[in-house]
Amino acid sequence: MLYNNIIKPILFSFEPETAHELGAKSLHFLGKLTPICTLLRKFLLSETCPVEVLGLKFPNCVGQAAGLDKDGIFPSASEAIGFGFIEVGTVTPLPQEGNNKPRLFRFPSHLALVNRMGFNNHGVDALKKRVSVSFPKNQRQVPLGINLGKGKTTPLELALEDYCAGFDATAHLADYITINISSPNTPDLRKLQSGEFLDPLLSGIKDHRTSWAKLHNMPSPPCLLKISPDESFKSIETIISKAVDHQFDGIIACNTSIKQTNQFSKNITLPKGGISGKPLENKANEVIKFVSRLTNSKLPIIGSGGIYDYDSAQRKLEAGACLLQIYTSFIFNGPLWPSRLAKRIPLAKEW
Repeated sequence: MLYNNIIKPILFSFEPETAHELGAKSLHFLGKLTPICTLLRKFLLSETCPVEVLGLKFPNCVGQAAGLDKDGIFPSASEAIGFGFIEVGTVTPLPQEGNNKPRLFRFPSHLALVNRMGFNNHGVDALKKRVSVSFPKNQRQVPLGINLGKGKTTPLELALEDYCAGFDATAHLADYITINISSPNTPDLRKLQSGEFLDPLLSGIKDHRTSWAKLHNMPSPPCLLKISPDESFKSIETIISKAVDHQFDGIIACNTSIKQTNQFSKNITLPKGGISGKPLENKANEVIKFVSRLTNSKLPIIGSGGIYDYDSAQRKLEAGACLLQIYTSFIFNGPLWPSRLAKRIPLAKEW
């Protein structure tokens, strides 16, 4: 009630990116209040339906999607308010400004956002330093994923170097790593999902993980591939086949979509960018079902895109996801939403 009646109207009176920054600063401040976070965690972090997957223990299956906290500014607060796991990023090797503003747009009546942020972030070194201090691996109670992207100006032929640099900087901090080749907001990034680039990239990441593990005498963190909902099923079949061949540990389905669905009114002209939220649900669920059938339900899938209430979350699990990620519904439903949702979801299938 407090969020919907007071906080949300105030935040929504601001331009969306400004509101996002205000929310991030508030959560960053909360994360510094250790006694309060400890108390909140006790009441909000649901551990009644834990999930074990990727060799990790998740207190619940509701996670924070990448994009909400690109720079790892407030993971302690995210843990305290009930997220069962947290993914930060997308982060690139060097800092970059991202695309020109405005680049984030709300559609409240459709429970949707459109963004064309363009991997704006402070760079992997800044994230590394911040997370090392504020959310170290041996002190967190939920898994932390780090989402890696390539720099805007990096040629596709050199993309592997960016992903390997990000991996080297974060592998010792992350409980899992996500390779993001599916954002629609970095020019040509989605071409990395095609045959010409896909196999060399995934093969190179596999080899780099093997070398890293030997060098550090420890296992590589699990590595997931985040895919687009806009690919054809034939293309998705190729992507998943290559991911399995090159020993990726799981799939995140899906990223945002650039294809307007019929859930939007015909008189609405959407800005350029990736659609997230309720209109993405059906498309994302179709991809999850397809990947699940394709892999005989043996490859873990994190379901993302179109979770806006309890029933939509349940449909993701029924489609074949073992974990869930939310972003847009967090904006619309507020900071207590992860905890409320997690406490209603029954135990997901075992892996």
